[in-house]
Amino acid sequence: MSEERVYLWEQTRDKSDEEIMELVNILGKPALFLEIIMNMLPLELDPDEAVDCVIGFEISAEEWQHKMRVQIKGDEVLAERRDPTGADATIAISLPNFIRLMTEELGGVKAFMQGKLWVRGNPTFAYSIPRMFPFREKAGVL
Repeated sequence: MSEERVYLWEQTRDKSDEEIMELVNILGKPALFLEIIMNMLPLELDPDEAVDCVIGFEISAEEWQHKMRVQIKGDEVLAERRDPTGADATIAISLPNFIRLMTEELGGVKAFMQGKLWVRGNPTFAYSIPRMFPFREKAGVL
């Protein structure tokens, strides 16, 4: 589990959307901030739970949308800034809720049920994504 993910959790837990966006802007605007998050995904992958797949993300913040394609093959993760067409599942979510999802402050099922997250493609597959990138189980801090 990366120190970066723990830091992100510590800095954003229990914060409002506005407070999270303020942090994002201080740390380099949404695009740069998301690049940092996507670069830590290979550190977070649990190879025992990983399956070969493509996960798409459409993350929005204010007037901006960022599209990412995350490919998992074996124990390798390739995160690219590109259209996720053809992904096994594409998750559309706001940037503050994406951060909450990444730090497990917000669960995927709860976010979906509350209308904070939308899934295109295979919603059943989307349930397996958190197992591939666990946080609480490794952190020992929650």
